[in-house]
Amino acid sequence: MNPQNFWKKYEFAVNQTLLFKAGFVEVFVKHISNGWLINSRVADQPNEELQVEEVEGFDDDSNVFHFQTGKSYDLIVVPALPNKAVVFRNNKVIKIGAGELANLNFRIPLDIQFYFQEIKEENLLIELPLQRLSDTWFGEADNGEPAFSIGSNYDKEFSEINAMPWEAVAPVEINNNTTGVFDLQRLILRVEDFSLFLKNKQLLTNHVAIEFRGPEHAGSVNLSVKKEIHGQKPLQFAKPRNEVGRNLLRKSFSFIKNIYQS
Repeated sequence: MNPQNFWKKYEFAVNQTLLFKAGFVEVFVKHISNGWLINSRVADQPNEELQVEEVEGFDDDSNVFHFQTGKSYDLIVVPALPNKAVVFRNNKVIKIGAGELANLNFRIPLDIQFYFQEIKEENLLIELPLQRLSDTWFGEADNGEPAFSIGSNYDKEFSEINAMPWEAVAPVEINNNTTGVFDLQRLILRVEDFSLFLKNKQLLTNHVAIEFRGPEHAGSVNLSVKKEIHGQKPLQFAKPRNEVGRNLLRKSFSFIKNIYQS
């Protein structure tokens, strides 16, 4: 299914039930006279395509969420990046020479969000991860932060990306602005600050440019939209979770752990 036919607004009739399938998640949504019934389950294998279909209904048991929202017939289904940072852990040798650039494209499993009537925080019915990510810790024991692990999930060439329809691709450029070799071991991506864009049925995040200036110096991070990546007229699908214009370096942004060689 084309993402624009899945991630959209649905107008329900009373007692109508739709089944949404994406990634490892299947979600039943039923409209009732004054709200919604929602039940979800996790599949053993991921659904390779985005799917939505009308079904007869489902049992109203103890696993069903019951939302009283008034007489709203509209349900809005949108993608979202994870609600905390994700960490890449390298299982290959990635060395970046002095003054050189490396371009990596990370595949990040999405969340699915359901809103009634309009997209605003108080109208969020439920949010579910389309693939369960492992919890991890980034930084030192006394000053780090909780995050999700995406393992070593990346592609080197943008043209070689083979992402699933329930994953977003984060294009990242790392500039080694030092006189030594940079050995990339770990990378944290603060996806709460990223937007989502659609190009040719693929969801993309902002382009992330990271400048490494050495272990003793603060680096820089810049988010942008590039025509060669996002298209001539980028279609924004989702805004960042964090406020627009937030300074990415406000939290001490230790985005890379590395071995530095002179």
